[in-house]
Amino acid sequence: MTFYAKSIDLSEGDHQKTLEEHEKDILNCADSFFAEYGYCFTGVEKELVRFACNIHDWGKANSIFQKIVTHDSDNSVRQIPHGFLSAISVSRSQIKKIIPELTDDMLEALITAVYHHHTRNDNYSDNDIIDYAKRYYFENLKEYLANDGAKPKEIEVENIKLKSSNISKLLFRNNGRNSGFMGSEKWNIYLLIKGLLNKFDYSVSAGYINSEISPDMEDKKLCKSIEDKIGSKNLREAQKFMKSHCGQNLIITAPTGSGKTEAALLWLNGEKGFYTLPLKVSSNAIYSRVKDGYDFKDTALLHSDAIQKYMEECGDEIQGIYERNERARLLSYPLTVCTIDQLFKFVYRALGTEILAATLKYSKLIIDEIQAYEPRVLASIIIGLKTIHEIGGRFAVITATFPPILKDFMKEYGLTDGKDYVFSDFAAKSEAIRHNVEVRQKNDMDFDEIVIAGETKKVLVICNTVSRAQDIYSKLQEKSENVYLLHARYIRQDRNMLEKMIMDFSAAPDMTGIWVTTQIVEASLDIDFDILYTEMCTADSLLQRMGRCNRRERYFPKEPNIIVYDAKDENGKVFVYDKDIYDRSMLYLEKYTLKPFTEAEKKDYIDKVYNTNEIKDSGYYKEIEKCLKILKEIYPAEYSKKEADEAFRKIQSITVMPDSIYDANIKVIEEVENNYKIDERLKEKIRDLTLSLNCYYGKYPPNVDRESISEKSILNEIHRTSLKYEFDTEKGKGRGLLLNEIENEVMIF
Repeated sequence: MTFYAKSIDLSEGDHQKTLEEHEKDILNCADSFFAEYGYCFTGVEKELVRFACNIHDWGKANSIFQKIVTHDSDNSVRQIPHGFLSAISVSRSQIKKIIPELTDDMLEALITAVYHHHTRNDNYSDNDIIDYAKRYYFENLKEYLANDGAKPKEIEVENIKLKSSNISKLLFRNNGRNSGFMGSEKWNIYLLIKGLLNKFDYSVSAGYINSEISPDMEDKKLCKSIEDKIGSKNLREAQKFMKSHCGQNLIITAPTGSGKTEAALLWLNGEKGFYTLPLKVSSNAIYSRVKDGYDFKDTALLHSDAIQKYMEECGDEIQGIYERNERARLLSYPLTVCTIDQLFKFVYRALGTEILAATLKYSKLIIDEIQAYEPRVLASIIIGLKTIHEIGGRFAVITATFPPILKDFMKEYGLTDGKDYVFSDFAAKSEAIRHNVEVRQKNDMDFDEIVIAGETKKVLVICNTVSRAQDIYSKLQEKSENVYLLHARYIRQDRNMLEKMIMDFSAAPDMTGIWVTTQIVEASLDIDFDILYTEMCTADSLLQRMGRCNRRERYFPKEPNIIVYDAKDENGKVFVYDKDIYDRSMLYLEKYTLKPFTEAEKKDYIDKVYNTNEIKDSGYYKEIEKCLKILKEIYPAEYSKKEADEAFRKIQSITVMPDSIYDANIKVIEEVENNYKIDERLKEKIRDLTLSLNCYYGKYPPNVDRESISEKSILNEIHRTSLKYEFDTEKGKGRGLLLNEIENEVMIF
């Protein structure tokens, strides 16, 4: 009997791969991988992973599965997932012959990885699994193994028995029951086996021979390109330090505009790496900087809108778009630029996220601007870095500010300065003087002053909320035509246009005018304005905002170039930010106003605001503490992969299309509705016409349809909204989506 690995449409003339062929392909993929990255793994780790690759699909030999893949079944029999069957197909003694160093922890991790290599609900009793195996699987397994050229020679067919006791050795089951807390040592073995098994399986199933695109370790093209551009003799101190400490975990603080990005890329030293940032816009900017600015083409972009970037690069080459996006999602590129949520979901111990941790074992991880994250994400990063360190991966945190509270929490959770990482502060050592701060207590901006400044300077205005930014923009528009607005409440194509416009505006030496924005310009966006007017925020965010002004130290600030407005309302309420940290940020800022603000003083300012002993009663501290405790106590499979994604992002959102946009693009929408197959280009055209709105307390925003536009693919994710949308694509101007107005009438909520 011929045993097949999967079902295909034979009418298209494709070859139906046999189970043995699939097994051999995965083993070859594993062998190719270890030839490249074997130095990152012990001998027993490689043997465990390879053995899992060997046996993980044996369960497909069951007769019900074979009938399904050969289209010879009425599906009348409830099928047991094939991973469950594979896991009971070998005994400890058989594995011990192949892996002499096998321990109880290794055995349990191995069996669990095979059992759960696909995410399946486990609502079966032990008897259900064994009875099914006896009736539909055992005899087929012996027949398959008798002719299996990939089977380990130590496995003797005549000694094959079903090992029901293996079920009791599982570390956990995906049945909604609390399996109890599991220590990191045992869990990390499981992460490695399951993660790499998935990586090789997914790669081969997608049609790729190798799971990795060859790294840059021999040629070190990226390092050479950076040094050629900067000049190896002109490297800054942080860049020299990271280059010479490329084998260590690092936390580096350096001022904005001081070359931290290049320092981190030199630290990679040609090894496989991931460069993470808080926002998609900053990820796009770094991706372009590396891929085009330093001509390192083996760079991938990974976030929810990455495929749009690939479409810009590949044009009409659908296969090229699809392959680049797929390989990025398989984590195959030598360097991947991504948002943090794409990697750190493994801290929720959800099935399907193990590949993330396993890949980070043999990679280097860069975290840019760690202080930009909210407490829940900071807790995830701390737990994630601990796991990465334990399994053998390496990390570098590069940031303009590193609040002492983060160092203290890292120490509490097993990451100690001088032992587990090296901390070096280049910010305090910097002699750069770029800022002079003035604080104005009343939150009423002087629009005439801003307009006059915009006639001869590049002026940046940063607001804490979109609604406030829209209001400020409208008032400035009454006084000047040279005013632009950027926030997150534009449809995607308009937001992309505005992001490019602000970058071009910043880069053009002779352009002057005013840009009103929100926090989206804070992190790693390489813009440089002459003067900043900003609402007060927390100290870390304030310093990030200041980094968008006089970034390249073009002038000495004799007069204030950072104008800060107290953002409290008439009742003393603060929106967006933790009130305790906001108040401390405002209190300690007074000392540094109306005079040049040095980089050493900025460090002193951050240290005072985030003094651990003084903020233990703050909501900020308590939220980090609470989230760390939750993550530490999570049991395996408590979260699904989708739930982990939602938990990481926390804010629930809904994708909407304004009615005016729907009406103007009805032909594109009808094209989707009338086509059976929809390619990625058409899907991206539709996504370009949408934006996300937050759902507070799980409720739909007002004036948004509860039903999606259509049941058709892509449209079933989108809801129409009658809220007014304002944007002139020719002028690049408009307020975007207005939450207090609907089309053709005004409505105050």
